Amino acid sequence: MKKKHYYYQMLRIQDSRTKFRVNTYIEIVDRLTSELKKRKIAYDEINNNFGFLFNLTKLNSVELTNCADLLHKKYTNDLPSSFANECIHFKGYLISKLKTESMTILEMQQFIIENKVQEVFPYIEIATRMFLSIPASNCSAEGSFSALKRIKNYLRSKLNEELLNDYAILHIEAELVKTIEFDEVIDKFASTKTRKKCI
Repeated sequence: MKKKHYYYQMLRIQDSRTKFRVNTYIEIVDRLTSELKKRKIAYDEINNNFGFLFNLTKLNSVELTNCADLLHKKYTNDLPSSFANECIHFKGYLISKLKTESMTILEMQQFIIENKVQEVFPYIEIATRMFLSIPASNCSAEGSFSALKRIKNYLRSKLNEELLNDYAILHIEAELVKTIEFDEVIDKFASTKTRKKCI
């Protein structure tokens, strides 16, 4: 009798461990992995676009022109084709005014304002403002974690990452989803999935 009781107790412990692993641990690891990948992609994209501004004084004219042209192509509505020339002139101005070779983009923005050269280098100032105000999707994890427990329960423990992300967006943006008319979507889905055949 004692052996049987011990056996059932061990089963309960194993069951609790499995529930914790599936419903809590795996969910957290999945979400962390997904969010870290998304953040890396976002930061890499921003660095590819604006990274040359950190090394403005170290780049030669050809490298600086190429990097500035890439940023201009990315933001054609905000930066003109003359942006590369402005970067070269600003590089010379920085070298003549500063003793240090490198500075952060925030320091560059403050330097432009303190020296009152916004009108001389207007598009450099715009580029630094753009960099400082671009959100790099840092806050998505907080909303996702609060919703994850309700979305990925034991019935949905095997959801793939893409479907889980879609569910999370629908849950987080619930107020927006409630305003959408689904009749057309349902009709389209029903017509594609129907198994009825005309006789």
